[in-house]
Amino acid sequence: MTATPTLEMLDPANLTVDINVRKDVALTADFIASIKEHGVMEPVIAHRKDDGTVHVLMGQRRTRAAVEAGRPLIPVMIIESPEEAERIVTQVVENIQRAELTEADEADAYHQLSLIGVSAAAIAKKTGRTKTTVESALKAKSTETGAAALGKGYTIEEALILAEFEDDEEATAELESVIMDEPDMLLHVTQQLRDKRDRAAALAALTAELEAAGTIVVPECGYGEDSETLRVTSLKRADAEPATDEDGNAVYIETGYRGEPSTVAVVTGWKDLGFTLRYYSGYGTSSAPKGPMTDEQKAERKTLIENNKLMQSVLLTEL
Repeated sequence: MTATPTLEMLDPANLTVDINVRKDVALTADFIASIKEHGVMEPVIAHRKDDGTVHVLMGQRRTRAAVEAGRPLIPVMIIESPEEAERIVTQVVENIQRAELTEADEADAYHQLSLIGVSAAAIAKKTGRTKTTVESALKAKSTETGAAALGKGYTIEEALILAEFEDDEEATAELESVIMDEPDMLLHVTQQLRDKRDRAAALAALTAELEAAGTIVVPECGYGEDSETLRVTSLKRADAEPATDEDGNAVYIETGYRGEPSTVAVVTGWKDLGFTLRYYSGYGTSSAPKGPMTDEQKAERKTLIENNKLMQSVLLTEL
């Protein structure tokens, strides 16, 4: 049977303030002065434990202000001792309704509830928050970076984003700068960083796959005779026939305009292997052709120029 609440006048200095989800007590001088002059007008809610100690459930700020103000007695409503989860939920709901709970406190409360086995769905139902909000808060709180961000006063959304990039110091520094200076750009910058991360991951995965298959992956590929590595499309074999992908002894990974990586067959050390340039590219200084170019050479040169322009356009777009 539930006990009937009783109102008692008790010394605030003898009350025990339980861990409250609202960490920032905000005892302003004006609030303490008001309590000193008028006393505590609204009863504090507490429960009495088996050892006789009275623990404050709601009214942490009023209780501490009364102690600071030197009030000898304050009204305390004694209720039946609640379960721990219900106590925390009650505090969260009360402070949300009063708009006194910071997002850091809210996330901490959800974390406390999760530790004692309350599911995100149950927390959402009891507090009136969406399940997504609760899950985001729990996820942010579970990481070192997210918890630190909440402690700095960042929102749950901001903390969750920072937690997502906690292994990338450069990205987190950029995100914190955006939060401070251009908060409206946060989602845009976040998506850019995600795209960059995805491209890097795709490149690393393709490189690892090629190397596992025994394929040589070169870090760069040039365009003229002074380059150690050239695309097969720029070369002729010793028999003067155009080189093909089968003649390549390595690959170069290039990135398309959408960021997707792909391989290009290349020949590294092509001079020593007896390959020659299909046409004079304009790069390098020692193999300019003598006499007028043939129609085939002109067509090949036009193709190379167009390819070079396309590559420059892609590079400028990525920058």
